[in-house]
Amino acid sequence: DPKYFESTCFSFIYIHVGQMNPTLICFHLAQPVTHYLVKWCSLPYEDSTWELRQDIDQAKIEEFEKLMSREPETERVERPPAEDWKKSERSREYKNNNKLREYQLEGVNWLLFNWYNMRNCILADEMGLGKTIQSITFLYEIYLKGIHGPFLVIAPLSTIPNWEREFRTWTELNVVVYHGSQASRRTIQLYEMYFKDPQGRVIKGSYKFHAIITTFEMILTDCPELRNIPWRCVVIDEAHRLKNRNCKLLEGLKMMDLEHKVLLTGTPLQNTVEELFSLLHFLEPSRFPSETTFMQEFGDLKTEEQVQKLQAILKPMMLRRLKEDVEKNLAPKEETIIEVELTNIQKKYYRAILEKNFTFLSKGGGQANVPNLLNTMMELRKCCNHPYLINGAEEKILEEFKETHNADSPDFQLQAMIQAAGKLVLIDKLLPKLKAGGHRVLIFSQMVRCLDILEDYLIQRRYPYERIDGRVRGNLRQAAIDRFSKPDSDRFVFLLCTRAGGLGINLTAADTCIIFDSDWNPQNDLQAQARCHRIGQSKSVKIYRLITRNSYEREMFDKASLKLGLDKAVLQSMSGRENATNGVQQLSKKEIEDLLRKGAYGALMDEEDEGSKFCEEDIDQILLRRTHTITIESEGKGSTFAKASFVASGNRTDISLDDPNFWQKWAKKAELDIDNNLVIDTPRVRKQTRLYSAVKEDELMEFSDLESDSEEKPCTKPRRPQDRSQGYARSECFRVEKNLLVYGWGRWTDILSHGRYKRQLTEQDVETICRTILVYCLNHYKGDENIKSFIWDLITPTADGQTRALVNHSGLSAPVPRGRKGKKVKAQSAHPVVQDADWLASCNPDALFQEDSYKKHLKHHCNKSPSVLLLRVRMLYYLRQEVIGDQADKILEGADSRLVEADVWIPEPFHAEVPADWWDKEADKSLLIGVFKHGYEKYNSMRADPALCFLERVGMPDAKAIAAEQRGTDMLADGGDG
Repeated sequence: DPKYFESTCFSFIYIHVGQMNPTLICFHLAQPVTHYLVKWCSLPYEDSTWELRQDIDQAKIEEFEKLMSREPETERVERPPAEDWKKSERSREYKNNNKLREYQLEGVNWLLFNWYNMRNCILADEMGLGKTIQSITFLYEIYLKGIHGPFLVIAPLSTIPNWEREFRTWTELNVVVYHGSQASRRTIQLYEMYFKDPQGRVIKGSYKFHAIITTFEMILTDCPELRNIPWRCVVIDEAHRLKNRNCKLLEGLKMMDLEHKVLLTGTPLQNTVEELFSLLHFLEPSRFPSETTFMQEFGDLKTEEQVQKLQAILKPMMLRRLKEDVEKNLAPKEETIIEVELTNIQKKYYRAILEKNFTFLSKGGGQANVPNLLNTMMELRKCCNHPYLINGAEEKILEEFKETHNADSPDFQLQAMIQAAGKLVLIDKLLPKLKAGGHRVLIFSQMVRCLDILEDYLIQRRYPYERIDGRVRGNLRQAAIDRFSKPDSDRFVFLLCTRAGGLGINLTAADTCIIFDSDWNPQNDLQAQARCHRIGQSKSVKIYRLITRNSYEREMFDKASLKLGLDKAVLQSMSGRENATNGVQQLSKKEIEDLLRKGAYGALMDEEDEGSKFCEEDIDQILLRRTHTITIESEGKGSTFAKASFVASGNRTDISLDDPNFWQKWAKKAELDIDNNLVIDTPRVRKQTRLYSAVKEDELMEFSDLESDSEEKPCTKPRRPQDRSQGYARSECFRVEKNLLVYGWGRWTDILSHGRYKRQLTEQDVETICRTILVYCLNHYKGDENIKSFIWDLITPTADGQTRALVNHSGLSAPVPRGRKGKKVKAQSAHPVVQDADWLASCNPDALFQEDSYKKHLKHHCNKSPSVLLLRVRMLYYLRQEVIGDQADKILEGADSRLVEADVWIPEPFHAEVPADWWDKEADKSLLIGVFKHGYEKYNSMRADPALCFLERVGMPDAKAIAAEQRGTDMLADGGDG
């Protein structure tokens, strides 16, 4: 059954000929036999095969022979003078009887006018107006003027198949997709790019192709190959990727020979005027040479005069039309904001997150504390989407659900998942109504793990679906789009990542769009909506945006909505909004804190029954009885902006947002429980505290990347651990292990600098070796489960690859005098065996440890009683987190221990003998600081440190003793089981 195979095991597209390459004629047989090198559809060039003539479709052979009959062009045809330009009044008929729409013809005329006048330009039409087709026909018009290329198209990976398809649908140009592994690119260079003389030598300046389509990554990877070609015109799709003036992509493009440049973007202004300058400087560096001058003139855009002046500069080189301007028959778009309730389960976790981060919250928005606040925001965001996104929550929720529901019920797992989150409750009510009405739905989320939950839901509800996120390769993306879009498709839902699925994808088969979680940049959400609300859409489009009421997410959405002001001010009109840019700048420290303060109101749970009421409402009650419509600056005829809102409690007056003691009063009102163990993992903590300007949400790996490229990555990216395919030598592992015992987990720079490794390692190598050592120990350690649980949670990387902070493991409670039992603190999680986590694949001891003798050494030492390795790692971690804390930087910079006396917490001493008569609390403090600063058992280095008390009390140690101490560590690191 071809239909079965197409959707499951095998795609019949693989047996279709994609392109034909040079012939091979064999004369050694009785009669000559002709072979053709065939490139198969949806397979890379490296999988091309030689095939007999009689086995190939005759139409493909004729197409190939027509192409090969071209004479090589060696003379350069110059661009015609500006006075030769003539406006086309009607569209010509292109291949397959295609014609341009009236506004598309206007766009091609404008592109040609700029080309004749040697003016680089930006086609900034709103998403869905056919910028791709306008660009392709523009290049074809240049071709018809006698300039047969070479043309270059640079686009995101996800849009490459669509570009290739449109080129072949509209024109006769010979188009080559330059992408893939090194072997595939080598095949392209040999057979597809250059004409050759009879001796097989490349004919300089003569190209087989008319246009090459490639990705941004290829510009970085194969820049030397592409740099040697004099491109007559380059078209760069999704050109807002160039908004950072210092990005390597721009550097690569500047080294290329580009005669004419066309940028395509539906969002030329996403955040700041500074980003617009980056595009203008790339297009016309001589006209826009100085960013400083440009920003002085337009940076704040506070006056209408400034806006009008900028518009005057942009008008000749930028064309922007909105769908409502050019397509009067376009179906209207209605957006409904549905404020869903937090379920009682979500409220418990929401509250627990705030409780666990109370220390950070109460410190306020200081520069060093901003990353902690951002991490708290991210955890709250996960909670609003679904509590399953919080590590360890799923198991707890299922256990609680068993108390009130039959665990043997076939839909037990499904009902637990639905009832845990207000948004999924709404989805479960809304989808049956949409399916009954014959609608087809796109669901967008930023988080890949959130899509995983939605996918589980669709599978259990037996809704046919497709899915695209950043992990899905380009050809598989297009196949999914085709399955969803074909006329007889049974696919009801399409799951997409807001950023990965929002680029150049046409899904007009859908007429309903659900924004599961809003993007901080509203332009990304607009791009997502444009997947279905675009030219060719004949049905009215309904947008449902899900916002969690009375939460941080609600406040964030309101703040993000202000970012649209800049786009409207510069690209449309001033409209009296003189301060339209106020909301587009990066959040200030106070704004971050205010968002969290406003969101904290929801955790007080004054309306605990609201979640239950919401779950009991049917979808008609939600959409009809609790709905009122408002109009917000309609963007065109038929466009409305609706709001479905539940009865909201008014603003609280008992705690002022500006109260300096806000969090203390909130804690009292919320009856804060600092021993709450509901939240297993605190938000991630970065290894280095960076300025807020450098910490952006789109760096978090919960969000899908824009691209997914399974092929070879650009050489400019940092080397990953798996690049060490040959593994690590025994001596390297010993050196890392011994220094891990000296400096502790996370001190990669110190471990690297003191190891004296025989070959050059990186901090990434050191971290990988340390993590692999501890993974191997956990596999073989048979001791205390609390230690195993702690080490497992310590070495498990967070979603952004950083080291997590652990705060409620056994041993982190307050010290207890001998002879008394301390309060038992429940471990964050129990891991009797190493779990099957994805990250373990990069920490495989069998692959990374070259010699079995080292594994034997680890196995022997990890089960000594007690295990020095595991206990030492835990002890040094506690020292860093609980004793040193936020004083680490001050100490490492050489601050005197006495000056930080009031800041560093010291446990109360037990009744025991002191090491010397002069030993006191100050000596205790110096010892703890010294172990952190110089390493475990580096006593001579501590004695020599003037910042500690020992130099003054016992004098400087012998220089040879210090050197011997250092050599001792290195000698230990050289190997041996000692």
